Amino acid sequence: MLLIVIALAVAGCAAEARPVSGDVGPVVGAAPALKAGAATASESRSAPVAAQVTPGAAVLRPAGDVGGLEPVSPPPRLVTPAVTVTVHAVGGWGLGAGTDLVARVWRVRVAAPPPLAPSADPFLVGTGPDRAPRDASTTLWLDTGSERLPVTLPGAADPLVFPCDDLPCGERRPEEHLLVAAVDDDARPALVATADGADQRLDLRTGEVTSSVSRVAYDRPAAVPVSVPAWPPRTIAVRTEAQLEAEFGTGAGDLTRGGLDVGYGGRITEVHLAPFDRFEGWAPPGHAWLLVRVDDHLRQPANTSWRADVDAAASWTVTHDAGIATPAYPPTPPDVLAFLLPDDVRSVTLAYRPTGTVGLPPGAQYEFQAPSPLTVEIPLP
Repeated sequence: MLLIVIALAVAGCAAEARPVSGDVGPVVGAAPALKAGAATASESRSAPVAAQVTPGAAVLRPAGDVGGLEPVSPPPRLVTPAVTVTVHAVGGWGLGAGTDLVARVWRVRVAAPPPLAPSADPFLVGTGPDRAPRDASTTLWLDTGSERLPVTLPGAADPLVFPCDDLPCGERRPEEHLLVAAVDDDARPALVATADGADQRLDLRTGEVTSSVSRVAYDRPAAVPVSVPAWPPRTIAVRTEAQLEAEFGTGAGDLTRGGLDVGYGGRITEVHLAPFDRFEGWAPPGHAWLLVRVDDHLRQPANTSWRADVDAAASWTVTHDAGIATPAYPPTPPDVLAFLLPDDVRSVTLAYRPTGTVGLPPGAQYEFQAPSPLTVEIPLP
């Protein structure tokens, strides 16, 4: 395969690798073109760095102190559940006579995404819906307009994948890279991120991001500051001791002693406004997932033979200007709720009215419902 070696340097290159403009102009009808600033003094002193350019390949290389790249302002980015990729600078070099290809080079920063889900609690385990979490891993591509190239590491053939088996994704140390590709001189390259079957496309000339999924991660902060009061503990008397003795007999012992109560209350510890949910995947355009973690919201009966189960759809609601939302699925882990909302909502009221059953195998079961809901208003930035 043909390999073309170029030197990226501020002072220019040899005749066979001449600099070309990194900004090829705005696209008609698209967002304004990216504004490229002047190179900094430190960049002007950068040492040349050799880079192999392989036609038909897009390679993500470690970034050294590379000169000849123009900073991009504002730096555009792609936000996925697994990674955020930000483009900070761009450069281009001609590949000499006999070819219409030019070497395009983008300095990109790969870092952890904003927090898109409440943190995991190792002491709480929930089964949740009867399905596995969505794969939130991200694959990068470079679309040149004529072909879609997988972004690879040097010497690799397989597309580069940033793994994320479940939200929230693990910590990722920020890294600087050079994305290097040979493209047609008049190409309109775009960086594409694929996650859970959906593409997000970053036009590398204009900085515009287009996709068929929620854009809330670009328009609003993901983590919502929590400064709401806790709900004080309350008790629902499901059955008195006398009622249980009448139903099970006076000799039932621990099954009836003290009656049957369910406690409730709780405090909101985390709130996130996110484009992606661990079970439902991407929110549709114009929407976002409101993810709320509520700790200590249900206290099981003191008699451990009994088990209380809450009907999430009947117990939790979120009210906002556009209507009412109920949980997308039973809380999982047991303290995390997911609601689908319009992405421009600025405040919600969370209401909790525990409704469910207390059961005793094999067949005893009693329904309960709190007399009135507990509510709290949550402002959204």
